[in-house]
Amino acid sequence: MKKKILILLPTLNEVHHILKLYKKILRQNINLDVLFVDDGSTDGTWEEIIKIKKKAKTKVFAIRRNQREGLGKAHKDGLNWAYKNNYKYLITMDTDFAHDPKYIPMLIKKIKKSDVAIGSRHLKKGSTPNWNLFRLFLNKAAYIVSYMLFKHNYDATNAFRCYNLKKIKKNFISYCKSNDYDFFFTSITILNFYKYKISQIPMVITGRTAGNSKMKFKHMIKSIYMMFNLFLKIKFVY
Repeated sequence: MKKKILILLPTLNEVHHILKLYKKILRQNINLDVLFVDDGSTDGTWEEIIKIKKKAKTKVFAIRRNQREGLGKAHKDGLNWAYKNNYKYLITMDTDFAHDPKYIPMLIKKIKKSDVAIGSRHLKKGSTPNWNLFRLFLNKAAYIVSYMLFKHNYDATNAFRCYNLKKIKKNFISYCKSNDYDFFFTSITILNFYKYKISQIPMVITGRTAGNSKMKFKHMIKSIYMMFNLFLKIKFVY
C-alpha cells in the first residue's frame, strides 16, 4: 500500500492568498491530498476553496463550519478526519504564508524516523526576521516557560508539523482540551509525556506577509493559564 499523506490547511478569511499557497504546495511535487477546514470565513474564502476543489488535479477535501470554533479545534478535526480516512502522515501548517511550503519535503524526510516532526525557530539564529519585538517576546517566553515546566526544548507553539498517525495512538487528541492556540503546546507536551519520538527541522518564519493575525489578547492569557494547568495535571494527576 502506498504511503498516504494529507496536508491540513485551516482557513479563516484567507481569500487573497489561499490559491497562491495551494499552488506553491503543488510545486513541491509531492503526492499528497489536501484538507481545508474553514472556520466560518466571511470574505469569500470558502467560495475560493470550492473553486480550488473543482479544478484540482489532486484530491482536495473541505470541511465548512458556520462560525469560528478555534484554530485548535480545526487541527483536532483535521487529525480525526485523517485517522478516519486511514492516512499515514498528516502535515499541518498555517495558511497565511508564515510557513513556507518549501520545508514540506524536509518534514517528510524527518518523519520517517520519528513519530512527530516539527519546524523549529530555535535551532538556528536569524529564524524570525522582520518580527516585531512583542511577537519575539511572546515566542521566546513560551519557549522558555515550556522548557522550565516540561523539560523539553521543542518549538511547541509552532503549527508546522507532521504526525505519523500509524505510530501515534488517536486517543492523544482527547487529552487536548483546548480549541484555541494553546492546543499546540498542549499536544506536544502530551506526546512528549507519553514518550513519542519528537524531532525538529530548522526553519525560517518571516514577519507576516499575508492576512491579519487571528490571535487576540484573551488567547494569550488563556494559553498561559492552560500551560500551568497542564503542568499541575502532569505533576499531580498523571
